[in-house]
Amino acid sequence: MEQIGFIGSYDKKDLLLNIAKVLTNLNKKVLIVDATTFQRLRYVVPKIEGNQTNAYVSEYLDIDVAVGFINLNGIMQYLGQNLDYDYVLIDTDNIQTLNSFMLPALAKNFFVTSYDEYELQRGLEVFSFLQRPMEIYKVIYSSNITNSEDAYLNNLLQKCNISWKNEKINFADTIDDRIAVLANQLFKQLTLKRFTSTYKDSLEYLISLMVGEQINQIEIRKTIRKM
Repeated sequence: MEQIGFIGSYDKKDLLLNIAKVLTNLNKKVLIVDATTFQRLRYVVPKIEGNQTNAYVSEYLDIDVAVGFINLNGIMQYLGQNLDYDYVLIDTDNIQTLNSFMLPALAKNFFVTSYDEYELQRGLEVFSFLQRPMEIYKVIYSSNITNSEDAYLNNLLQKCNISWKNEKINFADTIDDRIAVLANQLFKQLTLKRFTSTYKDSLEYLISLMVGEQINQIEIRKTIRKM
C-alpha cells in the first residue's frame, strides 16, 4: 500500500477523484482521505444512511472515500480490518492532519496551489510548522504561469523546511476544464471526455510521477484517453 500526500488549501477534490478513477480503471484499489479543514468531499460522497458518526468511509464510483478521520488507525478501526488498498491519497490543508497522517515520512507529497495569495499564505502557514524536512512536488493551477509568479512562490516558502522536486506539474485551469468539472459533478460521473488535451497530459504526468515504475505510462495514457 502506497500513501501519497496532497497538501494545500486549493480545492483538490475533483483532481483526486480523477486520479483515483484512472487508477481504479487500471484495476487498482484506491482510498481518498479527506483530512482538510472544510472536508468538501463530505458533500460529494455522503455518509451511508443510518450512520450516526461524523467520520465514515463510503464508496463513490468504485473509489473509497474516508471523511472526518485524524489518522489511518481511525479508518482501520472504523472498517474493522487492515487497509487493503494499492494507493491511499491523503488530502490535507493543515499542519494537524499533515502530522497525524505522517505525511513528512511519506516518499511522495504534492503541494497543489494556484498563485492566489490566500492559497500561498495558507501553504506558508502549514509549511512553517514543519519539524523535519520534506521534498515536495509542485502542482500549479494557473492559466498564465510566469517566471515572476513562480519566483514569488519560491521566495515565500524559502525559509520553510521544504525543498522542491525537479519535476513540476502545471494545469492550465481553462474555462473548458472548469466546465468539465461541473459537468462531472452535475451528472455524478467521472469522465475525462470533456477535458482539454493539456489537462489530460498534465494528469498523465502527475499520475506517472505518483506510481513510478509500478504502472507503465503508456497504459496510463491509454486509460485516460478512453475515459
